[in-house]
Amino acid sequence: MTIKRITVYGVRLPLKRPFKIAYDSYEYIDSLVVSIESTQGDIGWGEAVVDQHVSGETWQSARSIITQELAPLLIGKPADQISAFHQTAEARIRHNPSAKAALDIALHDLLARQCQLPLYALLGGRCHARLELPCVISMLSPDEMAHQASEACRQGHRSIKIKLGDMPDADVERIARVREALSPGVALRVDANQGWSAKQALHVIRGSESYAVDWYEQPVFIENLDALARITRATDAVIMADEPIHGLRDMLSVIHLNAADMVNIKLMKSAGLHAARAMAEVGMAANIPCQIGSMVESSIATLAGAHLAIAHPNIIANDLVGPVMISSDVAEMPGDATHIALDDAPGIGIKVDLDRVRELSIFEDRID
Repeated sequence: MTIKRITVYGVRLPLKRPFKIAYDSYEYIDSLVVSIESTQGDIGWGEAVVDQHVSGETWQSARSIITQELAPLLIGKPADQISAFHQTAEARIRHNPSAKAALDIALHDLLARQCQLPLYALLGGRCHARLELPCVISMLSPDEMAHQASEACRQGHRSIKIKLGDMPDADVERIARVREALSPGVALRVDANQGWSAKQALHVIRGSESYAVDWYEQPVFIENLDALARITRATDAVIMADEPIHGLRDMLSVIHLNAADMVNIKLMKSAGLHAARAMAEVGMAANIPCQIGSMVESSIATLAGAHLAIAHPNIIANDLVGPVMISSDVAEMPGDATHIALDDAPGIGIKVDLDRVRELSIFEDRID
C-alpha cells in the first residue's frame, strides 16, 4: 500500500460562542484538514490546528510546511512506515509539530482502516471503558462562569475546567464562585494558560486551598520551566505542565527538574500520535500521570487523541472538547457533550463529510 495523493483543506471552524483564555480570544478556529489516499483507494484523515503562542506556527506557515516540505516526502512511499516518516521529516525541517501531526494522524488512520481495526487497537488496545469529557469554561466574569458551571452540572458533567490567568484576586473569586455552583462530587480543575508569575500562582493556589481544585495547569510562562518547578516544590497542590512540553526531551526535563506533577500531552505539540504515546510511557515510568489535551480541534484530531487516551493506562484525563465547542464540524462526533463513544469502527471511527469540508474551506491544495 503506497501513498498516491495528499490533499490539504484550509478549513475555518465556527465556534458556538467566543472562547477567551489568558493570552488570546477566538471566534473561530483555523484548521488544516489533510487526507492521504493510497493506491488502493483507502483514505486516512488528519488535522493541524496551530497555536502561534505555543508552537510558533501559523495557519499559512503550517500549510506551506505540509505542502512544500513534508507531503512530497510521502508520495510513492509505503503508508505503514510512520516511524520512518518522522525520522525523514525531522531531518528535513525541525519543529513545526502541528504540520507534522496532521500527516502523522492521517497515516495512523489510513493504516488502521487498511487493517480494518479501530485505531486504539494499534495503540495497545482498549484500556479505559469510557472517556468522560469535562466542561471547559472560558475566562469570563465570576457570575457568568458560575452560571455556566451550574448548567454543565445539570447536563451531566462530572468535571469542570475553568480558564484563568487574570489578576490573582479576581481568579480566586472565579474559583470560589464556580466551586459554590458545582454539584457535590463534581471535580474542579484550573488552567491559567501561562497567565501568572510564580508569586501570583502561589497567591492563587494558597487563596483557593479550601475549594478542592484537582490541579492547576500551566500557571507560568512557557519558557520558564524553572519557575514551574519552584511552584511545584512550594505547594502540595497538583501542578500540571502544558505549553512547554512538546516532546520526549521536554518530558525528560520535567522529570529531571521535578517541574510538575502531571503533563498535558497535545498531538499538536508532539507532532502526532507517534511521540505522544512515547511521552505517556515515559510519564508512566516517572510516575507522572498525563492528560490528552486539545487545541480546539475538529472531530478528526479529537478522535485521534481519544483513541490514544482510551488505550493508555497513564492517560487519566482529557479535555477533548473541540467538537462540543464547534458549531459546524466536518463529521458526526460519536458520543455527546459529556463523553466520547468509541466502538470497533476502523481507523479513527468516523466518515468525514467531504462536502462539509469543502463548504468550510478557504483553500485546497493537492500533492501527487
